[in-house]
Amino acid sequence: MPSSNVPWAPPLQRLNPLYPGQFGVPGAWTDTGLRLDTNGTVFYVDPNAVGVSDQRDGTDPTEPLQTVAAALTKCEAYKNDVIVVAMNSAWIHADTSVGRATRVSEEVTVTVPGVRIVGLAPSGSVGVPWGPLTNGGVLITVNAMDVLVEGFCFTDPLGAVGNATAVEAHWDGATKWGDNLTVRNCYFGAGLDCGVMLDFSYHTNIHHNYFNHVQVKAIGDLALVAFDPDFASVHDNIFMNCAIAIELQGANYCDIYNNRIYGDDGGTNNFIDLTGGSSNIVSDNWLGCTLAAGQYNATCSDATSGAWVRNHCIDGETGAAPT
Repeated sequence: MPSSNVPWAPPLQRLNPLYPGQFGVPGAWTDTGLRLDTNGTVFYVDPNAVGVSDQRDGTDPTEPLQTVAAALTKCEAYKNDVIVVAMNSAWIHADTSVGRATRVSEEVTVTVPGVRIVGLAPSGSVGVPWGPLTNGGVLITVNAMDVLVEGFCFTDPLGAVGNATAVEAHWDGATKWGDNLTVRNCYFGAGLDCGVMLDFSYHTNIHHNYFNHVQVKAIGDLALVAFDPDFASVHDNIFMNCAIAIELQGANYCDIYNNRIYGDDGGTNNFIDLTGGSSNIVSDNWLGCTLAAGQYNATCSDATSGAWVRNHCIDGETGAAPT
């Protein structure tokens, strides 16, 4: 399951000095906190912490920030800054009486490039619960380059808010693009309309996620400004009974491989739909439909979008693109 795959080892550490900084000694007055490299700062977020506040600096794990939004204001471009979000007990079947019942409920926009946002739930399998605030809300909007999102359980339990999208990456129409986004080790589930939606976001890497009963599109093209999410890599994901698993119409140069898709085997264009695209390669995907009775040709589309190589249906391997 996704969350257990999140790699996390606290990196370089700067301890509180015993004495004040000494003039002329480089590093003696360096800020405390953890570092990924010479620059990257680790910011901690925990809405369940005692006395939590967004007025802190967020670098001390015992004095975390309350919101991801506040942590994003402290990140700097291409510093390798990391936002670490603590676990909560807001999963649909969890016993919230044990405490820490406040889930992450935010709709944030990332405008700083080179940031990693990670939910830290090493003992769980689905990730840190994160849900929407408003009907039709987008939990994470990415208008920045080189952003990584992982380790979250994106849900709207029982459709409490409705019509939410978990992650959306797109050009803001001016100077900010959502290129080079990575979404990995996340769970997309109950009550979500959409999982990951893209528009004019090149080189997106979506892998090792679990999409469960997503109501409209698990992975799709927003088509906001009529530019397609070219060069996407979608691999090693599980799609379970989603209305549409992968719909990247018009996208080019995409690599879609080793995904497992189960759903309505009598549906139309609901497994993999690349209509209007070109130069894509679709290979080694495991499809819960048959070659017989035209199911493969109905659930997947289309023949002119590129090379469809040895995908696996219930009753055999494909030998050609869907017609």
